[in-house]
Amino acid sequence: MTLPMLGWFELTALLLATLGLTMAVICFSHLRQLKLKLAEARNETYLLVKALRNETHAMGSGAIGVGQRLVEVEKRLNSTVERQMEFEQRDPGSLPYAYAVRLVEMGATADDLINNCGLARVEAELITLVHSELKAKKDQPHQEERYALN
Repeated sequence: MTLPMLGWFELTALLLATLGLTMAVICFSHLRQLKLKLAEARNETYLLVKALRNETHAMGSGAIGVGQRLVEVEKRLNSTVERQMEFEQRDPGSLPYAYAVRLVEMGATADDLINNCGLARVEAELITLVHSELKAKKDQPHQEERYALN
């Protein structure tokens, strides 16, 4: 049995067919690799989107909590302002005395209290006297302790 002789035309056709088949196998291999990479990229994208959703949910929940806390603080502030206004309206005569005490603590004299707070001289002198006595006691607590220990 002898093999038939192939001519140049048949040999070229066989060579081109083999080359085409090899190219098809290589292309399918690359296509399979690209599909695997695409699947990995989709999985990573899915995981990132899921993580971002969780973070966004956590941030939203935190913002809602902060908002609720802010509303509570605002309610407390409004309540405190109302109570302060009621207190000021209840005893308007005590305001000059509180202001006078602050002035005395800053070094004001009885005459300063009369001029700035509208107090009578007796009231102004009483406030300065009480403040000076309190200041003297505050400055000398150690002497009392020494006498008490002996």
